[in-house]
Amino acid sequence: MFENASRIAADAAHALSETLAKAGRTVADNCRRFGGSASDDAKLFRARDAELADSHRNMLSHNGDPTPIPTLIAETGWHTDSITLRAHTTDTGTVIPPRTWSQGTANAPPPFHEGLFASRAGLTELFRMNIEAGVRLDRLESLTPINPHFNCHGYTFSRNGEAGWLAGRRVEDILSDNGFREISATGTAVPGDVVIYRDDGIITHSGVVADTTSEGIQVISKQGPLSVVRHRLDEVTGMYGPDVSIHHTARPGGRFLTPVANSAETAPPWPATRP
Repeated sequence: MFENASRIAADAAHALSETLAKAGRTVADNCRRFGGSASDDAKLFRARDAELADSHRNMLSHNGDPTPIPTLIAETGWHTDSITLRAHTTDTGTVIPPRTWSQGTANAPPPFHEGLFASRAGLTELFRMNIEAGVRLDRLESLTPINPHFNCHGYTFSRNGEAGWLAGRRVEDILSDNGFREISATGTAVPGDVVIYRDDGIITHSGVVADTTSEGIQVISKQGPLSVVRHRLDEVTGMYGPDVSIHHTARPGGRFLTPVANSAETAPPWPATRP
């Protein structure tokens, strides 16, 4: 509608490279055991749904006791029904079309692949990979169920995640077009300010300042296709990189992009073919 197929594919590849490159380096060895084609991997993950509850590799320390990751995920819950997606614009008129979960995860760079994003078992594996990369989802406060229809940037810059899998390459333009200024002193941050994580200069993650306390800044962010969680400012740098900046805008709409009128569409079902 707004971009041709090649542009969409390029966005998808670029976005996954940005968001997952650091995690890929961290967990590559763990993922090599899932070799084979994307379709084979998807079938494998679906077949292993029942196994995961008893799998030793999903046993991690949680509040001092070993708890299976599937149990932790069951406590978080799932929201996989279709949502409304919309195109959005920046204040300078740049149109950003919505991206579906399948577009956002297409051409995922190794060691990531379609199978990780296309089933509950695959997202269970991503949950484990996050923990091993330093984002201790087993210890963070989950604020929403797992929802694969939008990513961290979709959460940060659109209401209800309606931008879907917003590409990281769009974020610099959003910050510039919508009047964000970087806050030099973290002590001046206020709730609603945007937090940007970078690794080697590449934007890998974003979130929103939730609160500032004597113990530091609390952030709310979405972990890829997983849940929205609350965490300390530096609690996810092991996966997303040590370069963290905070940005403020005084625009009336705050951090949210402006929805394009009459652009609503229904996100395709997840998974595309239910196991």
